[in-house]
Amino acid sequence: MKKFALKKGCVAIAMAVSMATVSSTVMAADFPDDDITFISPASPGGGSDYLIRSLQEGLEKDLGVNIIPQYLTGGGGAIGFMKAMQARPNGYTVVAIDNKVFTQQGMGNVNFKYEDFDYLASFYSVPYVLAVNSKLGIDSVEDILPGGEHNRRLKIGFAGIGSSTHIMSVLVGKELGANFDTISYQGAPDATAAVMGGHIDGVVMDPMDLRSALESGQMKPLVVTSGERSDSLPDVPTMKELGHDIDISNWRGVAAPKGMDEQTRERWLSALEKASQDPTFVKRIEQLGIQVNFRSGEEFDQYVDDLAQELIPVAQEVASENS
Repeated sequence: MKKFALKKGCVAIAMAVSMATVSSTVMAADFPDDDITFISPASPGGGSDYLIRSLQEGLEKDLGVNIIPQYLTGGGGAIGFMKAMQARPNGYTVVAIDNKVFTQQGMGNVNFKYEDFDYLASFYSVPYVLAVNSKLGIDSVEDILPGGEHNRRLKIGFAGIGSSTHIMSVLVGKELGANFDTISYQGAPDATAAVMGGHIDGVVMDPMDLRSALESGQMKPLVVTSGERSDSLPDVPTMKELGHDIDISNWRGVAAPKGMDEQTRERWLSALEKASQDPTFVKRIEQLGIQVNFRSGEEFDQYVDDLAQELIPVAQEVASENS
């Protein structure tokens, strides 16, 4: 009787495990059957929002569900990333991601690491740009350096403590030998508005966050941080041209909480690749003067790891200097 009861119990356990496996497979195969939350860890109107809005139509067309943007601002992206990391890894929550995930880790402001996310794909990259209020009459970087016409302490804004714009504003000022007082704002739109209102002199920002101000001529771009000149700002010199060994760009991509099953991941990768080829998406990106460069898989994973190794130490150095 004991042997029979033991055997019966083992069969029941095996059946339960089998049913759970089948149930999980069915759930993955049915993905998605509900709306998807797409977190922006930055304010509406910025680069993360632009990525989400540009992808939204193509993703909804392919996945057949609504894509719901959710704006979780503050902490230089930390709040949005924390919310995404804590979500169930079932494919129903994704986050717009970029260099902020590395710099927040390096600054020691968060309790997550960049490895806590599944990196699905990236779509394009752009340099950071140092831009100032055009009314100041600053025409070039030389104007703000020692001996220059506008050599004084400049108030330079960035989007949140620990954000990549924070790290880059400190790094650019240090490399140039310029006198920067760096000032934190909740998001790129707030920092840009402060420049336009004359409260600060300029910003170091992703040019996507400054596109209206740059296109209207209200802000003057002085230098970019990419190794080569940007297609969107072809007349603006690079840091390398000015003799500084900096080649750092900001990428825009999509990530999910760690632990997504392979079937759901493959469904996402297929949808993201199709969305990257959607005419609406391509047109919106080309309007910024940049080209779509879709990356996923091992190549993208290596790109993420390489950037992490480059940016985390820089952020750690900034943190130690300001502690």
